Amino acid sequence: MKKTVFALCIVLIATAFQPAFAKGEHRKPPSFEEMDTNGDGLLSKDELRGPLLDDFDKFDSDGDGFLSESELPEPPERPKRDS
Repeated sequence: MKKTVFALCIVLIATAFQPAFAKGEHRKPPSFEEMDTNGDGLLSKDELRGPLLDDFDKFDSDGDGFLSESELPEPPERPKRDS
């Protein structure tokens, strides 16, 4: 009985926290202004996460240790939804 309850809990948790893309929902990437938490017009490593942080040095073309809006890559295209 304990194993059954445990397995049921795992299934419920997994379905409640499954990634949005698995549900067919796609989040819009944050805007530059949303990422620029201190409002200085530049993005530091402390303000980033994910692929931008992972490839920070590649995107920092002027080598100043910050990313300006012009240094950011174009956001990936959103997948087309079938109607």
